[in-house]
Amino acid sequence: MTDLHNDILSLVPHQKFNSFLRRYEKAGVRNILLSAWTTNMQNPIAEIAKIKKTMDSAETPINMKLHIEDAWFLNEENIDKLIKMNPFSVGLTWNENNPLAGGAHGDGGLTTLGRKTIEKLAKAGIAIDAAHLNEKSFWAVANAAEKSNAKFFCSHTCFSAVHPHPRNISDEQIKKIIDMGGVIGLTFVGDFLSSKEKSNIGDIYLHVRHFLDKFGDKHLAIGTDFLGTDNPPKGMRSYRDTHKLKECLISKGIPQSSVKNIMHKNAKSFISSQRIAPAAHQGRQP
Repeated sequence: MTDLHNDILSLVPHQKFNSFLRRYEKAGVRNILLSAWTTNMQNPIAEIAKIKKTMDSAETPINMKLHIEDAWFLNEENIDKLIKMNPFSVGLTWNENNPLAGGAHGDGGLTTLGRKTIEKLAKAGIAIDAAHLNEKSFWAVANAAEKSNAKFFCSHTCFSAVHPHPRNISDEQIKKIIDMGGVIGLTFVGDFLSSKEKSNIGDIYLHVRHFLDKFGDKHLAIGTDFLGTDNPPKGMRSYRDTHKLKECLISKGIPQSSVKNIMHKNAKSFISSQRIAPAAHQGRQP
């Protein structure tokens, strides 16, 4: 399995990091983006450096990549320090507005500093994550990333066409990410999946089904948000449970090849590539 969003770095003590990784390895995780959530950090550059040291010293066959969630602290004076830590990707915001862009619950847009930040990150080969952007900022960030030839994706979200939510993205936004060669990580956050008090694996299937019918199986991935949500779907609390999703999808008639693409291949290819060539966004063929 490949996961585009996991919050272990921010929510698990560093001394327990290796024990968690062993569980992940046993559950079949092979590639993972580990998020450093900076919103409440007092000194993000220093704290990220400690996180990076923990990752670099880990003994695991899992291919781990560092992701920065909420780049509120970046400016022209410190951005080179972050770049030297070699994160795979950066998301400009969390849920509120910050000096770079507008978050999902804010009304701000991409700022001049945010645009310059994208250009600098893109030049260093760092991918730009659309998760947590409001719609106004999404389009401005997408256009800035495209002009800068940056890799562009969404690490963890669900789909507005299935369940409207400020953190979810529209079909038009999905199409833009696909046109730019990116992937979209479907997340296991109950509030994003449905309006039910407790979502379930069937709700995940509805989002998968919508994506496959509209866009095919080459750009959908998984971004679990494990450890970052207190409202996972019923029966989907850890990587040990992901086999249930595979079984559900296959039982609903989704080909095993598509399930492999969603659970592993698409995200692995994105993480491994320097730049994915845009692909046609065709729906499923009969």
